[in-house]
Amino acid sequence: MKKRVRRVRRKQKGLPDKLAVLIFLAGILVGCGGYYLLERVPELLEEIRLIDIETWLENASGASVPILAVASGEEQFGVAATLAVKVVPGNGGIYIDIDPMLVGFEFQDAARTAVEVARTQAGLPVDPNDQSGIKDYDVMFLVVGPGEKVQIQAIDGPSAGAATALALMAVLENKHLKEDYVITGTIEADGSIGQVGGVFYKAQAAHEIGATHMLVPPGQSVVTVYKQVTRRIGPWQFVSYVPETLDLNEYSEQQGWGLEIIEVSNIEEAAALMLE
Repeated sequence: MKKRVRRVRRKQKGLPDKLAVLIFLAGILVGCGGYYLLERVPELLEEIRLIDIETWLENASGASVPILAVASGEEQFGVAATLAVKVVPGNGGIYIDIDPMLVGFEFQDAARTAVEVARTQAGLPVDPNDQSGIKDYDVMFLVVGPGEKVQIQAIDGPSAGAATALALMAVLENKHLKEDYVITGTIEADGSIGQVGGVFYKAQAAHEIGATHMLVPPGQSVVTVYKQVTRRIGPWQFVSYVPETLDLNEYSEQQGWGLEIIEVSNIEEAAALMLE
């Protein structure tokens, strides 16, 4: 009995050593491949983003559209995520899939309003059980992050409402979204497009993805930005921010963006420009 106990103890004692060897070997493998993986992370993320959307929309009536957002950290900057929508036979449900966890409650509420507007524009009947849904059909949304710019943590607020409504209208009316157009703006139940924040940063993001036209709510082709001003008094340095009015069309021309900013007040105006 004593020998058996001693053998068990020796085996228990040896386990950590074997695990340590395995961990050490694994560390070598990770170390050898780590640089390659880090170098390819942006490319891999972009591949995953594209494959997910294509697979998700496969064999379905669907469309996708860029949605513009503002990421915050030490400095704000604009990013473009992607929203896809598909319509399948169902019971009037509205579903939002997210990858990764990007979507907040305000975004979800705006998506329901977008379904109401798109359904009305297409002349389809309302679902009797869900006054936002479409009778005999389910509407499904997918939001995918902006590829290599993974700093963004959430897309919330109603500013993608107009884009969401247009994507669904394209599906319901069997039309196509123009690839070089983007839009930012809220959507109201009556189809009007409301104001949003961060339009300057969203214009930067629109330029970065190659857009040639950006639709914005009324009055928002001219924005206020805050310019950093640094002053020195003796050994001290003082930083302040001074408001500056900026015409985005003039700024785009100065920067050579080739991006035209167009104000639209309702979904009909937006659809006339973005759907074909």
